[in-house]
Amino acid sequence: MAMPSLIELFQPENNRYKNPFATEIAQLRTSEGGMARMAVSWDTPGFGREMGRIRGQKGSFYGKYQGLVKQLPRTDRPPLPPGVHAGGHGGSHGHLMNEFVTAILEDRKPLVDIAQALNMTVAGIVAHQSALKDSQLMKIPQYAI
Repeated sequence: MAMPSLIELFQPENNRYKNPFATEIAQLRTSEGGMARMAVSWDTPGFGREMGRIRGQKGSFYGKYQGLVKQLPRTDRPPLPPGVHAGGHGGSHGHLMNEFVTAILEDRKPLVDIAQALNMTVAGIVAHQSALKDSQLMKIPQYAI
């Protein structure tokens, strides 16, 4: 679902994407029976425009983990090469680029492969298409290698 912005800067004729919405919220159902919500809000007051929050039946993450699962995967990031900045989206850009280049140089599969990247990205694209079609329910393709 989405709503047009009241702010002139975010009107479709004034943004480079010609996007009619500055706030969009997607409710998603996974093939395994779970659900997820994605939201972006460029024009509402409050903390940040983009942020990551994870809530699940076994745990939640809002800057720190709280939950039932005690043994979690490692989430520390290796240092970036000299002169490479972490970049946007919480500092992920530099790390993703470094991991991709390092995987090529080491002739190994990257931590985030093409199928995983598509599965994390296409849902947002389909959600936006749904908003453009008055919130029509749509299937999201799943990718595998």
